[in-house]
Amino acid sequence: MKLKNFLSIPIFSVFFVMGFVYYVTVFILIEDWVGLQTSAGSLNSMIFTTLACLCVLSFLVGVLTDPGRVPSSYIPDVEDTSFASDQEPKKNVLQSKYCDKCAAYKPPRTHHCRVCKRCILRMDHHCLWINNCVGYWNYKAFFNLILYATIGSIHSSVCIICSLSCFLKPI
Repeated sequence: MKLKNFLSIPIFSVFFVMGFVYYVTVFILIEDWVGLQTSAGSLNSMIFTTLACLCVLSFLVGVLTDPGRVPSSYIPDVEDTSFASDQEPKKNVLQSKYCDKCAAYKPPRTHHCRVCKRCILRMDHHCLWINNCVGYWNYKAFFNLILYATIGSIHSSVCIICSLSCFLKPI
């Protein structure tokens, strides 16, 4: 686990924004719309709290999980260097699977991250907001983070629209 990943401004910003959105949605919007003591208010509050907890949990897993490193004993398969008869050889395949910065061979879909300064298995991208690469071992957590944040944002937006429509309704 890398606890030093938490020591960055984007990580603190994400926690601050999540906390602010949670507070505004539950204690201001839902309270003004239907009240937290009613069954509809309790249900909406529980739904949003569940989504927020799942979002925070996915965020923590994405930050703390190593995205995947290339095993030091990895050697590419020599039979992978064969080509189809109608293709021209572009360049030596073994050389294209060699990372000059790490001085090691790398499997397919492995890329060198210049921020992390190492090769990452099935690297998607380096995400500033989780201060980590999205790779083989934390891709699911990152996808879940995006999914729960999107569903929570839609729920919060519906609460805002309903709260404003009740507030602006003529008496």
